Amino acid sequence: MTKQIKLIFGCHSHQPVGNFDNIFEESFHKAYLPFIETLEKYPAVRVTLHYTGPLLDWFRDHRPEFLVRLGAMARSGQIEIMGGAFYEPMLCAIPERDGLAQIQRMMSFCEKHFGKPPRGMWLAERVWEPHLPRLLKQAGVEYTALDDTHFLCSGLTPNDLFGYYMTEDEGYSIKVFPILSPLRYTIPFQQVHKTIDFLREHATEDGSRCAVVHDDGEKFGVWPETYHSVYEEGWLEEFFQALTDNRDWLHSVTYSDYLDNSRALGRTYLTCASYFEMMEWALPTPMQRRLQTVLKQIDENPERAAEHRLFTRGSFWRSFMAKYPEANGLQKRMLHVSRKLQQLQQKKGLKGRPELEDAEKLLHEGQCNCSYWHGVFGGLYLNHLRTAVYEKLIAADRVLDGLAHKTDRWVEVETLDFDGDGNDEAVLANPATWIGLSPTDGGTWFEWDFKPKPFNFGNTLSRRDELYHDALRQGRAHVGPIGDGESHSIHDLVRAKEAGLDSYLVYDSYRRVSLRDHFFPEDLTVDELWSASHRELGDFATAPYGLEIGKSSVILTHRGHVRVPEVLNVSLRKEVSLPEGDSVVEIRYDIVNESEYPLRAVFGVEFCVNLLSGSSFDRYYRSDDRDMNYCKLGERGCDNDLSHLALRDDWQRIECGFRFDTPAQVYRFAVETVSQSEGGQERVYQGSVVIPCWRLNLEPGQRVTRTIRAEAAQTAGTT
Repeated sequence: MTKQIKLIFGCHSHQPVGNFDNIFEESFHKAYLPFIETLEKYPAVRVTLHYTGPLLDWFRDHRPEFLVRLGAMARSGQIEIMGGAFYEPMLCAIPERDGLAQIQRMMSFCEKHFGKPPRGMWLAERVWEPHLPRLLKQAGVEYTALDDTHFLCSGLTPNDLFGYYMTEDEGYSIKVFPILSPLRYTIPFQQVHKTIDFLREHATEDGSRCAVVHDDGEKFGVWPETYHSVYEEGWLEEFFQALTDNRDWLHSVTYSDYLDNSRALGRTYLTCASYFEMMEWALPTPMQRRLQTVLKQIDENPERAAEHRLFTRGSFWRSFMAKYPEANGLQKRMLHVSRKLQQLQQKKGLKGRPELEDAEKLLHEGQCNCSYWHGVFGGLYLNHLRTAVYEKLIAADRVLDGLAHKTDRWVEVETLDFDGDGNDEAVLANPATWIGLSPTDGGTWFEWDFKPKPFNFGNTLSRRDELYHDALRQGRAHVGPIGDGESHSIHDLVRAKEAGLDSYLVYDSYRRVSLRDHFFPEDLTVDELWSASHRELGDFATAPYGLEIGKSSVILTHRGHVRVPEVLNVSLRKEVSLPEGDSVVEIRYDIVNESEYPLRAVFGVEFCVNLLSGSSFDRYYRSDDRDMNYCKLGERGCDNDLSHLALRDDWQRIECGFRFDTPAQVYRFAVETVSQSEGGQERVYQGSVVIPCWRLNLEPGQRVTRTIRAEAAQTAGTT
């Protein structure tokens, strides 16, 4: 009797909110369209397809005929459409109410365009937590698919993974399929016969086994070199032909086909997990290095390696919130908007208002997961993706402001544990501005939302060590095409987009935000500031500040020390005020020398803002004091005796600027990270640092006051 096996072959296709339209267009022509054109030639092959909300929106607006085509294939039974949370959030990172609403949004879209709601759903990055069965079941989801890693971490063996299991939370049960990693790594990177050989090896006489492979649709044309191998060299046609030729023992089915005719293998309970690489990326960088060392030691004993790897894994997804404070801040801003929406949805007299639906859609778009973490894809490091998510969240906040306030003359001051660290932060808001202040991190200003745009000027990212930087330091990164004629998994590529990236491996000792207070020596240079090698004479930059609030202001205070070289007692008070309905933030500094020695030092206030590009000619510095010659935001320098300096973006037609009551010596430089993306390691502009400085000559007991006005405005374009 011929041994038989079933194969569920699925693709998950996604583009993040905020990705460039040309990327959508290119991905459509290189992957999404040719995949369907190839599949249509092989009617015996059945495939499960999942497209995320950003892609479905794009298809609807730009390629509506493609949705019609998918609908026809779904009705014929050749494809099954898998659902999901519409804008591809991490369900563990958003409130359950938003998760339910996102899944319902997808259900409604699929029913409208494909004839019926989906039975299953795709989990973003297969990030799983044990409470999810309850949420999925309440949303009407019957099944999902997770990596074999989840099951192996929970006590099952590789031989147990050919079918599906039941799992539950509080009695809410769903079906979970294991995705087999051997097939993820052979398809489409190795010769077709290797996939067929694997399936033949695991076939059984009773034919009850089912192997599942479900992975990124972008592997079929978008990943480096894959368009050539998958379509021009014909890998996909060869694969579909092999499935067709072997259909006497290898049965191509969808999830629903299999569920309708097969029972669960048993019940299991899955631990917090994702695919192996994700759990590695979530580790702090020093621990990633240690894990790499352990894995190399394991692989030195091939006979035991597979068994030992069963018990080796990294962290889980939420650890990104601890690893990257910028990701944590973005997620907490999203939660802040979500709570505000919930409160207004429950308010009498507002039920059914269309503005609430508008705000909810914007919130859902702002929950797209890509900007909240970082791995082999750019993710958090891509400033345009973070900007797009902030844009959606700020726009939602602005809509909600219109429902919560009857006039545009108001200001709110709030203290709360915004970032979940156990300490209170302060929030100042009015119709035009939202700012967040962190007393425990040097009394800094970590978010600067300009609502009329909407745009977060404070959307910066610090330079930090990453595991893949080791390849640059060791000279192992290849610049340019690989050139061996093979397609490669992006997990295996070691590339750099330009030579000399190792010279940019500069790391910040504190988060690059604004209102960070410094006491410098008088021989300070801009190169020292850029390289983070400058000397700090004071202990103010990262010290905890006291916090008081007023009706429209926040007062931050710290009594610390400055070494000049004597250790001087110095008190610093800064008051941050936000007028009603204005986009100006007023900052007043009072510094008192409380010691018995003179204070001779340079006092500087660090600001860091991000206008997305340091090299574009339409992003530049300007001053009311003098001609800055359209100095680009990536240029490093020092300007003397400035009372005003602004950073302008003629592309977005916005500007932020600073006015000083006393002329300052202003240092400026760009923050550029070196980060990994699909195409290799690259430099990414993350913001411009502006540090106005004043020389202090304070006798014992003497006080000095400095005031700064931070302004945000929309502009008319090029001046």
